[in-house]
Amino acid sequence: MKLRLLFYTLLIFVGVIMSACGDDDDDDAPPPHEVGIWDLKNYALINVPADYASNEGRRFELNQVNLGIESYELNLEASGTFSRDINFTGVIPQEDMGTWAVNEGELTLDSNDFDDNESFGIEKNESDDLWLSFPLQFSLIQDDVLDTLTQEYADSLTDEEFSDLFDPVNVDFVFLFERDE
Repeated sequence: MKLRLLFYTLLIFVGVIMSACGDDDDDDAPPPHEVGIWDLKNYALINVPADYASNEGRRFELNQVNLGIESYELNLEASGTFSRDINFTGVIPQEDMGTWAVNEGELTLDSNDFDDNESFGIEKNESDDLWLSFPLQFSLIQDDVLDTLTQEYADSLTDEEFSDLFDPVNVDFVFLFERDE
């Protein structure tokens, strides 16, 4: 009798373990934040040095920075594949596809059409947007100079004198994507 009770207990135990293992389907887990169709809306500067802090988070419309991008749609699939359409001013649109992965806060796009992988810093923010960043040198005016600069004085400068007010500064340049609903 004890042997039979032990056998049934063991059988029930194995059954419970087997059914618990079947409940671990990843299909029920929500996809990562990055998955979806994203449209580039504007650009921003982040990680700006302290002497130029007034530019932290500064946003630019697509036509304010001369990258020539008119539109950029990025589709990141849950399967780890991507496709994108980029329209440049005066150039044939670029269509691309490949695979993507996120590792340690970095999004890597491995294109089927191009040899070089593209890597971006990636952030989720309070607006549920997708921020893809990369280091870039940008021309900025120091805050202490900007605080004393008047429009009248700026208008009195030659182009060369005005240009001398700017310093090359290392920042992170951000592509700000919004989810395409």
